[in-house]
Amino acid sequence: MDITFKQVSYTYQPNTPFAHHALKNVSFHIPSGAFVAIIGHTGSGKSTLIQHLNGLLKPTKGEVIIGDYKLSAENKLKEMKDLRSKVGIVFQYPEHQLFEETVEKDIAFGPQNFGVKQETIKERIAEILPKVGLSESLLERSPFELSGGQMRRVAIAGVLASKPNVYVLDEPTAGLDPKGQKEIMNMFYNMHHEEKITTILVTHSMEDALNYSDYLIILNKGEKYMEGRPEDIFTKEKDLHEVQLQVPESIKFLNKYNQTFNTNLPLAKKSPKDIAALIKQTI
Repeated sequence: MDITFKQVSYTYQPNTPFAHHALKNVSFHIPSGAFVAIIGHTGSGKSTLIQHLNGLLKPTKGEVIIGDYKLSAENKLKEMKDLRSKVGIVFQYPEHQLFEETVEKDIAFGPQNFGVKQETIKERIAEILPKVGLSESLLERSPFELSGGQMRRVAIAGVLASKPNVYVLDEPTAGLDPKGQKEIMNMFYNMHHEEKITTILVTHSMEDALNYSDYLIILNKGEKYMEGRPEDIFTKEKDLHEVQLQVPESIKFLNKYNQTFNTNLPLAKKSPKDIAALIKQTI
């Protein structure tokens, strides 16, 4: 499902002394099946932007197009519930939204709300559990008896059970240890490629933006500051510093190596082992 923002602006508390212009004439296009990272420091407009993707907010000005759905200040979308079934948002700390008696009931709540038959829900749960690293033995347990990492996986499974066409991930690894962060990001990355689903990642991690996304959109003070492929954006270190953003450590290292030894190693998605192998070839 492709996504287009056309000169979208959004103002909180308009026509009052407390009016705040959170988005200002933002335009971009995300093709179906892309993995896009949205980056910006606190207050840049990231959270406001993603709330437009399933109609939690509507533009004050401009138009948001998600597949066949159009959102604007003038357009009252009748199929809002249908749109929300297509766009699955994993908010920060999604485990805080758990409330049912058992893991199975919590995972089933979303699709039930969207009118999916019970038989189909059971099939989906059986399909999703191994993808999120959970055992069927947990289904009858209370989600509040689980570890923090397991609770997050249950909450994510609840989003996936609705079979959305778009994943929106709002800092999905917040609060997890490094091992948990890598496991969660690899899980979404693998599902993105297996299912060819449009994936939007809101993150402060430059390493995650480099390693997982195909394209970057950088926001600053509610405006689109820059967009492009990670390997192109991360060559613009000075421009990123202007909006309090850093380049990933791997890119810093490659930049320094190229400058010091007058080489031209590509600034691409590479693991430390890949970088070591590249350097070995130049020696």
